[in-house]
Amino acid sequence: MRKIGKKAKQNPVIWVLMIAILGIGIFAFSQNISQSTILPGLPSTCDSTTSPNLTIKSVDKDSGTALTEATNLYRLKGETSWSTFTAGTGFAANVNDELEIVMGISTTDFTDNAYGQMFTYTVPCKETPSLEKEVANDEEETSLTATFYNADSDAGAETFAAGQTQDVSVKLQASVKEYFGNPYLSGNPNVIVIALNSSEWDAPEKVSIRGGAELTKVAVPQRHAAAVGIIAYAYEMPVISDEQVEIVMKLNADDSVAPATDMTASMYAGNYFYNSDNQAIEFGVENQEGTAVGTDAADTVTLDFTA
Repeated sequence: MRKIGKKAKQNPVIWVLMIAILGIGIFAFSQNISQSTILPGLPSTCDSTTSPNLTIKSVDKDSGTALTEATNLYRLKGETSWSTFTAGTGFAANVNDELEIVMGISTTDFTDNAYGQMFTYTVPCKETPSLEKEVANDEEETSLTATFYNADSDAGAETFAAGQTQDVSVKLQASVKEYFGNPYLSGNPNVIVIALNSSEWDAPEKVSIRGGAELTKVAVPQRHAAAVGIIAYAYEMPVISDEQVEIVMKLNADDSVAPATDMTASMYAGNYFYNSDNQAIEFGVENQEGTAVGTDAADTVTLDFTA
């Protein structure tokens, strides 16, 4: 006889069967979800009729002003050809397209446009997707301030005796909220070329930023015009903004000839450009054929070596 208040002994077989039935039910439910396109309370896949019209807006990084320049490029990643678009104006794209985008250039125009960025973007499932990218207002060569300073840091001439070494400099400054060279490029994308009379000068001993690093010597740009008797020395140079940068040149006069001629320094702005040989986007102060990039021409300053 069962005693009152004592629990009945449970059959383990029943529990095994219940667990098995529950597992089968969960598996069937999950399979149903994975095979369904739309279920109540769950997100659906993108409608096949969605036809995105993508708008890429550009705004000035310092003023926030919207810009609507037409020199911008895009292409489907993995493809070869590029298409041009106008900032702020939509263009047709496909859902999930991964686009390569370059702001501020076309396949033929790399100068005197707002400097932009290069990036990738995947088109979402929206009819009118949009995104905003900042750009930097460009400083043209005719507006860049470049001033020669002598060894005493005065804006005057510096005379050298034969064999003498002295530090002279060039101070550079762009207009307010403008940039000489693309600020979205890494390192020092600009180039300064120091042209010296071979009969009066040895090679510069050092070129550096005042209070900063020594500048790396690079090849002279093809677009820099050669002159008889003049040797050109080229160095990487940083982007110039409205904060003054001073380029210090440690110059060494020829051991037997005292310099008696004014020389020239030329500044070239760096930017992205389209390489028509391989359809790639590269950067520098000129394209693969020596065509101008960044600005139409160099900004120049006289190195005053005559009293």
